[in-house]
Amino acid sequence: MNDLLISVCLEISRLLPDDESDLKISLGRIVGTENPLKFDVSQGEEPEKGLNLCNAAFALSDFVQSDMEHPKEVILKIKDYFSLRLRLSYRGKMSGIYIIVDPEATNNVDVYEMTKMSLEGGVKVVQYRDKLNDREPFLENCYRIKELCHQYGAAFVVNDAVDVASLSSADFLHVGQSDIPVNEARKILQPFQGIGRSNGGTSESTESEESGVDYLAVGAIYATSTMGKSARKPLGPSMITKVKSQSGLPIVAIGGITIENLPDVIQAGADSVCMVSAITMSNNPESSARELVNVWESSI
Repeated sequence: MNDLLISVCLEISRLLPDDESDLKISLGRIVGTENPLKFDVSQGEEPEKGLNLCNAAFALSDFVQSDMEHPKEVILKIKDYFSLRLRLSYRGKMSGIYIIVDPEATNNVDVYEMTKMSLEGGVKVVQYRDKLNDREPFLENCYRIKELCHQYGAAFVVNDAVDVASLSSADFLHVGQSDIPVNEARKILQPFQGIGRSNGGTSESTESEESGVDYLAVGAIYATSTMGKSARKPLGPSMITKVKSQSGLPIVAIGGITIENLPDVIQAGADSVCMVSAITMSNNPESSARELVNVWESSI
């Protein structure tokens, strides 16, 4: 068992960059050396693999003797490192066309099929919003949609339901201004999971960033009646520019965006653009998604 722990720790060290010398030194002490574990060839950062190896090392540490007094504390520190790296990599996925799939707004198409058609069309982010189903089918749909998203290299977001987001290991939870506070959601989510939040302007965006979100949704940019947003006063594309000028987080534009005004939104600085009815209520969601993706790619 001790040889197995040593082997796992060596694999973990291969995934740590050399500038994380303190972590490498601590890891070396677990396997009985005071020297940092270094290798001629590093595997590079693979945070998800690193997390899985840390979980294995943590479990194995119950069964082996170590010269260190608290080996689990070291493993947890390294696990925190990989969790942060994975969360930051998820932020990098917040780009391109972002779709909200809602069983009440799919033109009677199954949510899984709607997701698949959208992804085939080139959508890069899928948010699953479900105010209709009980938790069991909601969670089951999340598992299926998440797997599909990862097959296409897309980010998967769960709307509002922090328990479902945590259980399904979604890449992100998305919350509104009146939903669960970000700091409370963070207590429930796994450390590697990101959080996005809806914002109606610069002040809300600043407050959201200070609370620790990973992306800022800004809208409604244009007038919209989708999902009960008709009462919102349109902010206009200039708000995207204002928010982006004060934040380093990805900016997702939402609300009333169509293929006609999409170039204006992109030029205003949006990192991602959220579409709903333009895709989900289309007679051919895959074709509609592809048209929007083509506009995106030609405008950036």
